[in-house]
Amino acid sequence: MIKKIETLACLSVMAAVVGCAEQAPAVDEAPFRRALVEYLQNNDMALAIKEIKAGPTIDGRTAQLSASLTHAQLGGPSVTWEFQFGKQPDGTWLVTGHKD
Repeated sequence: MIKKIETLACLSVMAAVVGCAEQAPAVDEAPFRRALVEYLQNNDMALAIKEIKAGPTIDGRTAQLSASLTHAQLGGPSVTWEFQFGKQPDGTWLVTGHKD
């Protein structure tokens, strides 16, 4: 009987932990991808997005995203940079800087 109670208590705790571990809804990366493509083109970087590695993570009117980049025409090896974004008055996102 005690073993049964311990098992039920353990299962209740596990269920509570799983319920609390729900992920936040995914953020649509499309507006960030557009802003990043524009940033790379406007700064003549000759780079293209290979993959969004992490993010975007939004904190109020700022956001961060990690992306791997490759040569725009040749492809090949990639580098991973961290990008910072700012939300514009019209609701669009703009890259405000990066760390390579």
